[in-house]
Amino acid sequence: MPNPNINLHPRSFRPTRVTLLLFLTGGFALRLYRLGEQSLWYDETVSAFLASQSIPQLIAHTARDIHPPGYYLLLHGWTTLAGSSEFSLAFFSATFGLLIIPLTYALARRLTNQPVALWSALLVTVSPFNIWYSQEVRMYTLGAALGLAATYALVKGTATDRLPLWLGYVIAAAVGLYTLYYFAFLLITINGFILLRQLITRQSIKSWLIANIYVLLAYALWLPTAWRQATNPPVPPWRSMPQLGQTLLESWTALSLGQSVEPTVVWPILLLTLGLTVLGLVHLRSLDTRLPAGAFLVAYTFGPLLLIYLISFIVPLYHVRYVFTYAAAFYILLGAGLAGLAQRATIWSAGVVAAVLITASFYSIYQFHTNPAYRTDDFRAAVEFIDQRWQPGDVILVNAGYTYPAFLYYADDRPDLQSRRLVPYQSPNNCCSPLLLQTGTVDGPAQLGWGDPASDFYAMTAAETVAAMEQVSHDFSRLWLLRAYDTVTDPIGLIRAWLAENATPIEDQPFSGESNIRAQGFLLPSSATPPGATVALEDGLFLAGSAWPQQSWHAGQTIPVELWWSTTDPPGVDYKASLKL
Repeated sequence: MPNPNINLHPRSFRPTRVTLLLFLTGGFALRLYRLGEQSLWYDETVSAFLASQSIPQLIAHTARDIHPPGYYLLLHGWTTLAGSSEFSLAFFSATFGLLIIPLTYALARRLTNQPVALWSALLVTVSPFNIWYSQEVRMYTLGAALGLAATYALVKGTATDRLPLWLGYVIAAAVGLYTLYYFAFLLITINGFILLRQLITRQSIKSWLIANIYVLLAYALWLPTAWRQATNPPVPPWRSMPQLGQTLLESWTALSLGQSVEPTVVWPILLLTLGLTVLGLVHLRSLDTRLPAGAFLVAYTFGPLLLIYLISFIVPLYHVRYVFTYAAAFYILLGAGLAGLAQRATIWSAGVVAAVLITASFYSIYQFHTNPAYRTDDFRAAVEFIDQRWQPGDVILVNAGYTYPAFLYYADDRPDLQSRRLVPYQSPNNCCSPLLLQTGTVDGPAQLGWGDPASDFYAMTAAETVAAMEQVSHDFSRLWLLRAYDTVTDPIGLIRAWLAENATPIEDQPFSGESNIRAQGFLLPSSATPPGATVALEDGLFLAGSAWPQQSWHAGQTIPVELWWSTTDPPGVDYKASLKL
């Protein structure tokens, strides 16, 4: 006999499930389109590099860096199962980017009602901001998804005081802190809002307090490292104090249409989203909700941004990418605006406005995929350029040195590649194996890398740099330079000036991307003794030495061999040399 107290309302919730399924299908297609097609840029290659390390190495490396280990540990597990191609690495981010759609719906449904939740889910589905970071091998979609999950559990937990919800909040909040330091700004904002609300309405804060104590306890192991990284960062400074107007315009544009449009081109859409946000706040005030949804969503989106801006007066923290962590609440505000428009006017008027937003979103997505201005730094092509030209007797110099993960990831066909610091310089033991030298920051502050010899970041004096370059020129005949972000680590251009004065340029190839990375080749004034025995030939001709890579070779492969020749007198005839196995 059916239970009379259970009412599933099949006619009302089945269309909603179908609609959400359509959103997820469309969102999956948008996030999968051209996934992994572009080169990984520097930050992404760090993700790939750390994911390839053992767990102890991974944790030790992140402790010397500026990010917590959570995302990298999860990516490590993922690559163990799915491999480390660009597609596989980015698919991990796309999964969480897709998960943001139902999580946004769930939070919006909890705070408001079903129409607002559906409109919000639709806007997240086509969000260029979301699609951008769903295709990036970084922790931002994971952080945003955890933020939504933690917020949902916190809001519902304070209303129902159910243990599973508080447990879910503790897990999501703790994992979020282990994923992204900027997650803390979201926790501060939403918890401050909830605490203030609880005190005003004179509700008990016991469960809330216990839950947040458990979050801190779960994070206690990493907290000293996080504090040290925040108060004494081991990296060279690369950000400056943002201007308020520029910060607001850049953030609003990214929230509305992502990072692949210019505000001067899409300003009518920016005004439209501003109007929808105001209408959304008006509509939310008319709803009978337990929590003041409009104020909460504004706090969720802009509270962390305000904290970041204020702290930037002391330590510059702002970058538009971090706004993405808090973006989901913005789409709920827009969804409320569309729901309010449908209620106050007609569903058709809301549909027209939504169509305009969706069209503008697809324009931004198109720009993201096709406009060269928005392409990532092409480390793949730059490393391939050098890799194809390297031969025994050559050395590779990466300036700035901390970008070496890009070379290691894309030069995976050279398992014998050695990587170490330029300073202090050590002559190689094997002339035939590829060697990659990492520069530090010329005349940088002593606290770079905290003085840890294993750190990716270190300071080197101008005198040490010149001495090392002179030793390099004695040990090698050619140098291949991968230039990326070297204006940060070598602002006076010391290495560039030394090469211009002492070496002969033979290659100079720029590559696409906003950082203007270059691959350059130089002949060095080498005084190195050629390896191998000297063989006297006829007509005063000598084979002074030879070298080739010490590795296994297979039939059909080309073996690069470097030969050193000398003569007592100019040969009287032309000679042709050939090598046979």
